Amino acid sequence: MSHSIQFFDDEKILKNLRPLTYMRRLSELYIGLNQIQDKWTEISADLHLIGTLLPDPILNSLLALLDPETSLWYGEQLIAFRSRTSESQGLKKQMMTFAPRYIQYPEDLLTYNVQLLHEEIKANTLDLDALNREGNTILHPENCFIHPSASLKGSILDASQGPIFIGEGVQIQIGTLIQGPAALLAGSSTNLGAKIRGNTTIGIGCKVGGEINASLFFPYSNKAHEGYVGSSIIGSYSNWGALSTCSNVRNDLAPISLFDYSSGENRKTDKTGFGVLMGDFVTTGISTKFNTGTVIGNHCNISGSTFLPKFIPSLTWGEFPAFSIYQKDKALKNANRWATTKKQSLPKNMEAMIDQIWKEEASFRN
Repeated sequence: MSHSIQFFDDEKILKNLRPLTYMRRLSELYIGLNQIQDKWTEISADLHLIGTLLPDPILNSLLALLDPETSLWYGEQLIAFRSRTSESQGLKKQMMTFAPRYIQYPEDLLTYNVQLLHEEIKANTLDLDALNREGNTILHPENCFIHPSASLKGSILDASQGPIFIGEGVQIQIGTLIQGPAALLAGSSTNLGAKIRGNTTIGIGCKVGGEINASLFFPYSNKAHEGYVGSSIIGSYSNWGALSTCSNVRNDLAPISLFDYSSGENRKTDKTGFGVLMGDFVTTGISTKFNTGTVIGNHCNISGSTFLPKFIPSLTWGEFPAFSIYQKDKALKNANRWATTKKQSLPKNMEAMIDQIWKEEASFRN
């Protein structure tokens, strides 16, 4: 049975996870080494899961024993149901006695990314002689997976604190430093001297440089030059200009607040570290500076000589403070160019998606 039937979306969580959920369903979010839907390999045809649910052995056993025509709840949240239809209403209710791992807010992606990197990376047998001949130093190779097709030159991988995953066709240029736990997924690449610190996933087809720490990059984005990205989530097809950088910790070490799409107001998190939540198709000019806890929508082309606002709605154009509207036809054209650059194609309904984003965020632009 297809993922679209096995996984269901929760409207509240979809809103909580904006702008990442404008272009994708909950089960299509990226975390660890792949999308959430790809982590569930053995699901019976009549079992339906909330799209942000993450597997674990205890939960898996509970789901396997869930009675037919029964729904599974954690507090007020529907977690799963077993039914021959996609309708959860009217089913017998069963309450969970332990907290499942599921993503409710953007910061949860970073929390669970750390756990999943440790769980999902499985070491393979490395040709250390060949890696050494290319000038590489591999600390604790027993904690590393390096795909045979990956190219590494003059780099240092330190897996003493956590495993490292180097995927198919990855290109690691000289001077790159990688601390585990970290993953560079298929087709991604580093620039000279890149510094990839722990708890980081670099998505499929991304190109990265500078310093990246405890962050999650969705596929086909670039942060290729110097500058710092920490404790951040970057959507797809986004591009950071040279020296673009962010803060991820407040000077007073207080918990960080993030703009919440559900309420239209700031929401205090329990995190003392969070940098930028950035949507899809966002480009920044050189030396753009983001403050702690900045949220940026989809389809933005932004820059500024001072710190940018901590919330920037979708379809924003220009140099702060002289922001203007990013015209929808121009946004669509530029999105197509970025996808083409990555040898990808846009969804056929991209124009309708942009229209929907424009309507949904109307109140945020006032």
